[in-house]
Amino acid sequence: MKLTRKEREKLRKNQEIIEASIRVFSEKGFYEATMHDIANAVEMGVGTLYQYFKSKDDLYYNAILYKLNEFHNFYEEKLHDKFGLLETVSAMIIAWVEYFGTNNDFFAIVFSEWINVKKTFARKLKKRLTNDFLEKYDEIIRLMEKGKQTGEIKNGVDIGILSSMIFGAIQHIIHMGAMKKETITPSIVAENITSILSSGILNVK
Repeated sequence: MKLTRKEREKLRKNQEIIEASIRVFSEKGFYEATMHDIANAVEMGVGTLYQYFKSKDDLYYNAILYKLNEFHNFYEEKLHDKFGLLETVSAMIIAWVEYFGTNNDFFAIVFSEWINVKKTFARKLKKRLTNDFLEKYDEIIRLMEKGKQTGEIKNGVDIGILSSMIFGAIQHIIHMGAMKKETITPSIVAENITSILSSGILNVK
């Protein structure tokens, strides 16, 4: 269904507010940031801001959901038409590192600030974040199980531990990059991890 001009304008303004709020939350922290700060960042009156989001908690919650959906779409696009274990693992790594590496502000507020929001919003956020991350982890497990069935993974390798190693390595690299404000090259990270897999875990011909 085609949106009207007014509806498109509202969606554009929502996105603008969300992007501005993420910058403010990242710079000041959730507790110190105010709706006035966000209104100033987006260059609108605070009264107008409340017409879009009823509270700071509501804005924070919707900002997280917006970026999670954005990441999901980005991730799916990166994995589209990828076949084979190493090619798919490489695409997964690049998707995670590239997205969060260019969205450090979002990464910061997701993993350090959400516990400060009201309990109702915090519970909803925790549930959504947990479900999203478990879904991505389960994708790795399914990929590893398929690799074992096809003989790509050596006998005796514990699929659960292997999947945790891959997923944990990705999260740690992203986290350290954000903490140290370092630029990480996704393709190099993917190459290093898949190289380790190839040399010690996979049956590479």
